[in-house]
Amino acid sequence: FEEWPREERVAILVNAFNAGVVKLILKHYPLQSFLDIPGVWDQPAVSIGTSERTQKPQTCSLSRLQNGILRRGFRDEKTLFALSTAAKGSPRLAREAYVGPRLEGQLYLVTHTFANDETRNQIRPGKKKIVLSRLFQWYGGDFLLNWGNFPEDERWNPEEMAVLSFFAHYLEDPKKVEFLKEGKYKVKYEVFNWRLNDWERSPRIPLTKD
Repeated sequence: FEEWPREERVAILVNAFNAGVVKLILKHYPLQSFLDIPGVWDQPAVSIGTSERTQKPQTCSLSRLQNGILRRGFRDEKTLFALSTAAKGSPRLAREAYVGPRLEGQLYLVTHTFANDETRNQIRPGKKKIVLSRLFQWYGGDFLLNWGNFPEDERWNPEEMAVLSFFAHYLEDPKKVEFLKEGKYKVKYEVFNWRLNDWERSPRIPLTKD
């Protein structure tokens, strides 16, 4: 595994995380929230490879996949937007698997989509505050590596400055970018919605004869 290209390793780990989430939800469905599953972060969720010592399948928890391997080992903030916990406040589950040759493009697309989603990030020129997804508060430190080169500003801590720099790069609307650069606002974070993001149940349609 360590000899694989970086993109292949990231792709299989992201896919494994998302598959583990789906597996656990299907096992416990119906439920109101991903967090209703006992020990959801720390219980074995997926098997990846085999143990060199025992030659048995290696099980991995969602917490280890996300925090111990992906975030710590690869340090790419874009993977945050590829991991879905099936919550309404979470990034949406992609309609396709991540694959090494297209990984960077796939990660860019989900990151760009999440940053410009006004239901998650309310950046409105002229307002006195911007309201961002809680993910940017929880994982603000992940943005320092790629977005942390900026002069100090007493209005925000280094993590917030890195997140704002990230948004200035990804936002499509030039008016929003200019508004961010002016800095005449406070940064707030939305309450994360853990409610399960499943399909709405459709009413049963009776079968009729022609």
